[in-house]
Amino acid sequence: MEEASKILYYGRKKLLSLIVITIINFAIAWYYCDRIIERIKQDMLPEQAKLIVTTPMEYLLVKIQVSLILAVLITLIIFIFYLLRKYRVRIIWIPPAIILFIFGFSFSYFLLMPAAMRILTSLPLESGISPFFSIRQFLTFIIISLILFSLVFELPLIVTWLSINGYVSSSTLKEKRKHVIVGIFILTAIITADPTPFSQVLLSLPLVALYETSIYVARVFEKRRRK
Repeated sequence: MEEASKILYYGRKKLLSLIVITIINFAIAWYYCDRIIERIKQDMLPEQAKLIVTTPMEYLLVKIQVSLILAVLITLIIFIFYLLRKYRVRIIWIPPAIILFIFGFSFSYFLLMPAAMRILTSLPLESGISPFFSIRQFLTFIIISLILFSLVFELPLIVTWLSINGYVSSSTLKEKRKHVIVGIFILTAIITADPTPFSQVLLSLPLVALYETSIYVARVFEKRRRK
């Protein structure tokens, strides 16, 4: 009974710490939110398109939403870092996870999403319609897409972990290569922004390359285990 009380006490303490960290992150994100929104607008929105607010409260709600998403994301990263308490585990898994996330974010932010927005903007322009986007829907679409695409780039790390723990082997990965490639193209067709194949191919090619990298990494770990 006493042991259960201690666990409950420490659980509440950790939960309170996470809430406090989230509030601090929210305050920081709120302070920089206007600059973040302006930067996203400059980098993503073509000149022909305009952002509008459709209700008096919309911009305020947008700031709250963006700040909350960023705060929760940062808190989640801190929480994952805390869960991986062993120094050796942190050294092995966290650096490649960060590198892959940054690579996925950079690829999506600087290449994929601007290209998709140009295509999506050109469609109404070709029909003689001026593109005006709600700022809330625009930013929600951009931020969620960026997070989703960035997480997809963690595929090699996930496959490596499965290989190390014996759930999959390099030979199995090679046998399933065709099915996985087809699955990647289907997945990217669902989650990419524009109705043309451009974004689908643009996202699929690096994912296929990452899968091939996963096969190589799995093979390396298998050779080490045999030694």
